[in-house]
Amino acid sequence: MPRNLPDEVACSPSLFAYVIIGRLFDSCLRWFNLKVIDISIPLSPSTLLFPGDPTVEIESVSSFEQGNAYRITRITMSAHAGTHIDTPSHIFPDGGQTEDIRLENLVGPVFVVGLDGKQSLAASECSRANIPFDATRVLIKNETKDAWMDQTAARWFSERGIKLLGWEGLSVDPLDSEDLPAHRTLLENGIHLVENLGLSQVDPGPYFIACLPLKLIGSDASPVRAVLIEDSV
Repeated sequence: MPRNLPDEVACSPSLFAYVIIGRLFDSCLRWFNLKVIDISIPLSPSTLLFPGDPTVEIESVSSFEQGNAYRITRITMSAHAGTHIDTPSHIFPDGGQTEDIRLENLVGPVFVVGLDGKQSLAASECSRANIPFDATRVLIKNETKDAWMDQTAARWFSERGIKLLGWEGLSVDPLDSEDLPAHRTLLENGIHLVENLGLSQVDPGPYFIACLPLKLIGSDASPVRAVLIEDSV
């Protein structure tokens, strides 16, 4: 029995497992020199947004300066502001919404791919990108910030059985696109699409990802806090 456990934890199998797993995770971070990398875009009124989207507003409605005993902040923004996950209902009237997101697809091994200076990503580039055949989560790092994905690439990822596709940039489609073909192809094939990642400090290669949305009901998208874990040895 591990030391320094409260009696109520030692007597509860579920609490005991929770504490032990937590301690093991903390130990792994230290022993194996694991590094946690935040790949989320900061949210503020200056956050770069998709053209036409509402601005991010962070407003104090209760503050010490106003004589209150506590602070309360009101946040107003689009569900697509900053790093976010799209759901099928973003494109399709009867598509799944945020409550239908499969969280297990957003946590696990992931492979980061670099797209060097390409304006658009096509299936031919995907085939040459050395993406492991068994990869089910892929993040695309773009040197060109207004890069986009054509429909052949979207079909390529769909045929590979990808569960999670992350994109560095405001949209996988051109910003002036009206029919959003890459969105349509990816979302109709059940791929969880995360956009506006911050991958500038991340090297291509394998990582572990955790990328979880808010527990919103009835929304077509949600902000996410996305992190990578790498072995820095």
